[in-house]
Amino acid sequence: MTDPAELVAHAVAAGGEWVAYAAIALIGCGGALVVAISATSTDSWLRRRLARYQDALDREIRFLLVRTTGARILRGQIAALAVLALIAFLIDDGFVMVLAPPILALPIILLRRRRDRRTLALEIQLDGWLMVLSNALRAAPSLGEALATSASLTRAPTSEELDLVLKEVRLGSPIDQALLHMGARVNSRVLWGAIATLLVARQTGGDVSRILEESASTLREMIRLEGVVKAKTADARAQTYVLAGMPFGLLAAIHFIDPTWLGALGRSALGYLIVGAAGALWVLGFLSARKILSVDL
Repeated sequence: MTDPAELVAHAVAAGGEWVAYAAIALIGCGGALVVAISATSTDSWLRRRLARYQDALDREIRFLLVRTTGARILRGQIAALAVLALIAFLIDDGFVMVLAPPILALPIILLRRRRDRRTLALEIQLDGWLMVLSNALRAAPSLGEALATSASLTRAPTSEELDLVLKEVRLGSPIDQALLHMGARVNSRVLWGAIATLLVARQTGGDVSRILEESASTLREMIRLEGVVKAKTADARAQTYVLAGMPFGLLAAIHFIDPTWLGALGRSALGYLIVGAAGALWVLGFLSARKILSVDL
């Protein structure tokens, strides 16, 4: 026969668990309310940071001509973080929240990598475009007609950028201003040099066709040298990213093999100090490796 004292003890224990769950739920709701108030207040630090982040997303999206908005990506990230927090609560494993930084950083990283690839494609096509523009200027002295001709004879992404330049000209912007806007969008040192050469040659009244041919030859040699440097450092860059990702994979493997093994790091000041020092050294090492490998010609 069951002892009544044991029944009372079980009931108290069960009630204590429900009280604990209720407290956790209230803390979560309070935190969500604080975040919601901070996000809706125009003067809050969080709102300013979110607005700055959304503007950065919108700039990358406009350059890449992607059919989405920064606000939509930001809402998706917030929803993913909420789902991740719910999963961590349901399975009672806070280690799942280590996926939060990748969720926050992945969209902007992917957009910037696509931006870098698009910029590299523009730089590779630049010498060919300058040669086409030089020949078009020999046939038609008007720079606007030469730009329209070169836009129809070049491939994307150069043709897309030239199409934007021509649309600005049709809307009433001067050609020089439209070309400067193109340089600001791409933000490439190589393209800025080509645009500056074109505008200076046009304003000084020199032989623009010959100057563009010489510039195309110089740019072709610069791109070849940059390709050689990137080929020589490709293995080192790949090793850098592999070594940077190894600690996270190792921590995940250790946690799923023995979830209690890393618990000491989160229960004492010494553990927090070790985690902070390890994180600072990881960031310092990664940034140093990237700085060493970013060879500038």
